[in-house]
This record gives sequence, structure tokens and C-alpha cells, in this order.
Amino acid sequence: MQTIAVAFYDVVVWLHISAVVLAFGPTFAFGLYFAVGARKHPRGIPAILESQIAISRSLITLGGILVLITGLYLTGDRFDFSDFFVAWGILAIIVLLGLTHGFFLKNDQRALRTINRDLDAAGPGEFQPSQEFMDTAARNAKVGPIAGLIIILTIYVMAAKPFL
Repeated sequence: MQTIAVAFYDVVVWLHISAVVLAFGPTFAFGLYFAVGARKHPRGIPAILESQIAISRSLITLGGILVLITGLYLTGDRFDFSDFFVAWGILAIIVLLGLTHGFFLKNDQRALRTINRDLDAAGPGEFQPSQEFMDTAARNAKVGPIAGLIIILTIYVMAAKPFL
């Protein structure tokens, strides 16, 4: 009978990749949720925003921290902190967590306050969000693709390890 050994390093790689998927995978659907939900069910916009805020506070934050911790372990075990892909990864996770807490969460909370105010003022019947809300929501539509590009480029850099 042959035994299969699983190295601790391999478990950490699995945790690292799983954390990336859990933290950043849902963010690629945020724009679609918002576009479809806001168009078809504008009164449901608060639920979409509350979900995005919850995902940002939990999955992105905790997953991002786990990505950083496991990445630091993986680097210390097999690589050098001066390697390009390591520096890129550390910078990417810091930027993404910074965008999450410095921009996206604040913007989503502002949008939620605005849409709730708009809904309270509208009463029953047809509803159209205010221009103030649309302007706030548009900010995410501008910055979101930048964050997505950082994520996609980071996946490439981690997989290809250029300049190694």
C-alpha cells in the first residue's frame, strides 16, 4: 500500500487559492447584480447594496487578509521577497483592501443612504432613483473595472511568475 504525503506547504497553497476565489470571485458579479436588479426592480436596490456591503466586510476583508498571510508564508518557505511576483502580489492585496475600505464600502454606504432617502420620499408606485444616487453608483462602475483588472493581472503574475 502506497501512502500519499501532503506537505503543509501544499495545504497553504490550497488555502491561498481558496481565499482568492472566495474574496474576489463575487466582486465580478457586483456590476451585473446591480445592472439587472436596478433596472428590473429598482425598489430592491437597497438589498443589492446591503449584500455588497456584507460581502465586502466579510469575504473580501477576511479573504484578503488570509491571502496576505498565506502569501507571506509561501514566500518565506520557497521564494524571495524581492521576486517580482511576490512584490506585485503584496502590492495588489494592499491596493485591493485599500480600495475596498477606502472607496467601495464608503461609496456603497453613501449609495444606500441616498437610495433609502429616495425611496422614503417616493412613496408607493413607480420609482426612479435620484440623479444623486445614479452619480454615486456610477463611481463604482468606474473604479470596479480597475479593481477587476488588478485581480486578473495578479492571477496571471502569480501563475506565470514572470522574471523568475
